[in-house]
Amino acid sequence: MDFWLELVELYEYKVQDLTEGRVPRGGRRGLAVLRDELLGAPLEPPLLRRLMETDRQYRLHQGNPVQHTRPRPGHGGQSTWTAPPTADSEESRAWEELQLLQWHQRAAAQARDLTLRWQREPEFGHLRVLYTVIENAERLSRPGTQPLAVPPAHDALMDLHDPEVTGRLAQALSVLLLTEDGRTRVRAALSAVHAEPFPRHPDEDVLAARIAAAEREHVSHEAREALVRALRAEFPLPRDPRERPAIRAAARHVAQLLDPILDALPKPSLNGAPQGSILLAQHAGSAMRVPDDGAARLTVFLRGGSGARWRGLNIEWQPIGPNWQVQVGSQLTLLRPGLPPHERSQTLKLPDQQFRAFVSGAYMTLVVESHTALELGRRASTARAAALLLDPAQDFAFLRLARAAAQVMRGGPLQLEKLTPDSARKYLDATPDVLLSFARKGVETLVTRLARVGADDAAQAFRRAAQALGLHRVVADRLHAALHIALHDPETMPEGVPVTQVDLAPGGHFTSVVLSDEPLTVQVEGRGVTIRWDYKGELVVMMPGLAPMVLHDLLVARLPGGNLLLVRHGSWLGAALAPDVPVPTLEAAELSTDDIRMN
Repeated sequence: MDFWLELVELYEYKVQDLTEGRVPRGGRRGLAVLRDELLGAPLEPPLLRRLMETDRQYRLHQGNPVQHTRPRPGHGGQSTWTAPPTADSEESRAWEELQLLQWHQRAAAQARDLTLRWQREPEFGHLRVLYTVIENAERLSRPGTQPLAVPPAHDALMDLHDPEVTGRLAQALSVLLLTEDGRTRVRAALSAVHAEPFPRHPDEDVLAARIAAAEREHVSHEAREALVRALRAEFPLPRDPRERPAIRAAARHVAQLLDPILDALPKPSLNGAPQGSILLAQHAGSAMRVPDDGAARLTVFLRGGSGARWRGLNIEWQPIGPNWQVQVGSQLTLLRPGLPPHERSQTLKLPDQQFRAFVSGAYMTLVVESHTALELGRRASTARAAALLLDPAQDFAFLRLARAAAQVMRGGPLQLEKLTPDSARKYLDATPDVLLSFARKGVETLVTRLARVGADDAAQAFRRAAQALGLHRVVADRLHAALHIALHDPETMPEGVPVTQVDLAPGGHFTSVVLSDEPLTVQVEGRGVTIRWDYKGELVVMMPGLAPMVLHDLLVARLPGGNLLLVRHGSWLGAALAPDVPVPTLEAAELSTDDIRMN
């Protein structure tokens, strides 16, 4: 520490000589070398504050060299006042763009959460609306193109059961929302879908009038039904007009959910960056004296220095052509200001925390991403997949399918004699904790295997296994989607709220709670679940009619018609109610896909 203290004091003396018009001892080059060394040094906060204050004087002098003129009478010397940056300055434009990029990152995560939720719907109503809105918004930028009608439910060409497809939808939506023109086109496309989900057939009004007349005929009910069927056969319509109300309701709901995302757009500022908001800033008014270790984000003017220390980590950077090479701790990344705005961010993963870096010109913002939220999201996705395996429907069909799919992906023959419905009887006799442990191990095994194969090959493996077991392919798609999400795209958890009582909605999305010393009561479909710490320091879950269960990191509690999902990381807990889904067999293949698609 004495060594660094002496160097900081030496730097102060040299800067004082420079600002007073004298040549610093060792020359200007020696001063620059000393400055670079100190900016990357592991200094304690008090010493770092002294360095930053001296360095601010140095940078002010570099931008405003001392004028050797005789001061006027009554004037105390040269003024150090500089005009504040205007809204049209480089700094102000970069600040506003960095705020927009951070908003876009949050909007993209929210859009992805919405698509994951809508993927669990029976007919993908919201996803079909979203797909149409995105496609038509893009077509609006190409004059002369015709708008797309909302596709029918379970269009075989859309693959809305595929998490990669819905992930691309969420990404496309967030890119459109990044610009004012894109937002305008999204609103216009959404209004058009609500006004006319799909074109009217020329004979639609004629058919409606004839059906209304037939229903007024004074004949028996059977004769009236036969007459209506005959009319429908005479005037076949490509789409059932009764679809329109459901599509319009979905469009209104999509608009309602997009409103808070758009309302959170950063507002333009007339005064540029706030005071003390940018480290090493060009302008004294917006310059941050020292980094705030308690803050969740740090904005740096990269041309103003080459390093800093924040949250216990050394941060260093250097220009590489038009780009910036940035090192945070042990992680190195390259930021490219020339890329499109939605591509100008990078993730830096460290052992105990994670950062997201955004760049605009010569300005960078580092944002701390909650390690707890990320870990809790991974556990939530694992819990959803495990809940499928614990479903006893069709003799634990999902669990048997998981074992069969693992055999297919290993490349060996299917041992169907070990996967019969009779083989599942042992699961009925197992205790809940043993069965959950088995399901978690199955999820981990399948996720490991999925990481080694492509998504298309994996989907085919699950469908082949389902066919061998006499299960419909939608069962395979459902299990594959849950495992794909757990591996590649875990859920995003909402911020935890310190409460002692929470009601779980039946939609299946997670609610986050920050635990305290007081017991937490979770209302689940009319029954109360108590979660509290016991005398051993373990978190115990108590449900009526069941033995107490210990919640370590993940718990799936079986309920009539579904599962209670509980995940925990430290004092942060996530809870969700996941309803059971239908498990159709191949015998149902003769039915329409609309009748068997799972919610």
